[in-house]
Amino acid sequence: MNARTEQAAGYEEMSSADFAALEVWDPTQVVITPRMAARLWLQTSLRLTRAQKELHDAIFGNDGTDEALDRFASARAELDSAEAWALHVSRNIPRHR
Repeated sequence: MNARTEQAAGYEEMSSADFAALEVWDPTQVVITPRMAARLWLQTSLRLTRAQKELHDAIFGNDGTDEALDRFASARAELDSAEAWALHVSRNIPRHR
């Protein structure tokens, strides 16, 4: 992810540094406030969306080369990681509305 800022309706702007910090947090080791829960859910959603797009691009950009196969494998691994993180968050973070 580049250094630009991501923004979603109803949430404050978050930089890529904010996302990097969220990814290393262990939700089972911190006090979860409604604000932190919302940030973790947002980060999780954006990470899944980004990983799905990368996989989609890798699938439809496949030209049969080794580079294309490596790109697909990397995108698939990132989506697996994003899905595992989403499950971790869903099991440990209540959904605040």
